[in-house]
Amino acid sequence: MRLSKARKKRSIVGLTSLIDVIFLLLLFFMLSSTFSQYSQLDLGVSGAGSARGSMPKLIIALSDDGIVRLNGQPSSPSELELALEPFLLKGVKTAVVVPRGDVKLQKLVDLLGRLKHSKLEAVSLSN
Repeated sequence: MRLSKARKKRSIVGLTSLIDVIFLLLLFFMLSSTFSQYSQLDLGVSGAGSARGSMPKLIIALSDDGIVRLNGQPSSPSELELALEPFLLKGVKTAVVVPRGDVKLQKLVDLLGRLKHSKLEAVSLSN
């Protein structure tokens, strides 16, 4: 009868050192990420008061059917710049956008994009 010694199992998997793995992950995430700015629209917080002490004179309400109201006067989004002119001539420089009902996010972003290219100095978003 032949007795054999129990052999120690040798590890088959060769592990790379931890610093090499961390370096490879860091390199991967650096090369696969982009460094662009995500905030394209600069919005103020409605209710965060400034030292001026005056409320905005222009309230822009956007309804879920796409109608834009400037201080209660209906307008279409395509004619927004024409509708803003009387307010700009009166010296209005700030506005508050108030979405009404179930406004789709894309409609709100389109409106904010149009307001960004208008002559308004500041636009706030309120609920």
